[in-house]
Amino acid sequence: MAQANTFDDVSRREDLLDIITNLSPRETQLLSGLGTSTCKDVVHQWLTDTLKSVAVNSYIEGVDATFPDRTNPERLYNVTQIVRVGYEVTDTERAVQNAGFNDRYAYEAQKALKEWSNDAEYALMRGSLACGTSSTARSMIGVKNFMASNNYTLASTVSLTETILNNYFQDVWDDGTQVNALYVPMYMKRKISAFTAGTTKNTNQEDKRLVNAIDIYEADAAQMVKLFAHRYVTVAGDISGTSYDIVGLDESKWRIAYLRKPFTRELSKTGDATKGEVVGELTLECLHKNAGFWASGHV
Repeated sequence: MAQANTFDDVSRREDLLDIITNLSPRETQLLSGLGTSTCKDVVHQWLTDTLKSVAVNSYIEGVDATFPDRTNPERLYNVTQIVRVGYEVTDTERAVQNAGFNDRYAYEAQKALKEWSNDAEYALMRGSLACGTSSTARSMIGVKNFMASNNYTLASTVSLTETILNNYFQDVWDDGTQVNALYVPMYMKRKISAFTAGTTKNTNQEDKRLVNAIDIYEADAAQMVKLFAHRYVTVAGDISGTSYDIVGLDESKWRIAYLRKPFTRELSKTGDATKGEVVGELTLECLHKNAGFWASGHV
């Protein structure tokens, strides 16, 4: 009798784990961290205003009032952007037995929801205004482009230092508010974590951990600033592959306005497959363009 072995044994069962690992990155800090509001039209508008300049104010008894020049409110706006992610699964694929999930259609719906949030986050950070036509989709203004004419600095090839960062904080403080969240690429997050703030780090000799990370930064002009490593602040195609942008916000002045919150829906059947999509319509509220800064091109 020939020796039994595994090489030609068709009775062997496959050894396939019933799990699926997906390391594709997700980025939703703006989408999940900012406040929300509601819009009623595809053009979403709000108002900003200013106070008169401070001056010596001293009156003689009994004289008539004087009237400083009044400013009219300025109207700001953004447009809603429709974000959609479709998915389609053949009915045969739904009928066969799979590893990692029971229903491929439900599995793809969950993936599409995550992909929708990534695309929405990208638009919130980097979107450019397009008002839309019958042949052009509407596109919202993102955080960076809202600040392109206010508190924006082109710092091409300038190495970020603690002094420079604090100067950015003061620019926003001078305008009347404070940064409380900083969005930076991971390279800049590591660089900021190496700042000493004029102090010396002391560690317990018995503690075997070496900690080199900062998640909260305090400065004279900005208290309790949360630091976030964000994937879409700088992407390929920016100034260069070795220079990075920094965005600081007073998050209370930035909100996400939903015309339609994201939802899943099944589409009409046109063949031997099941189709669906995730749909949502939203825009970014920038209640004041000076409520933050954008520095471009640091190294």
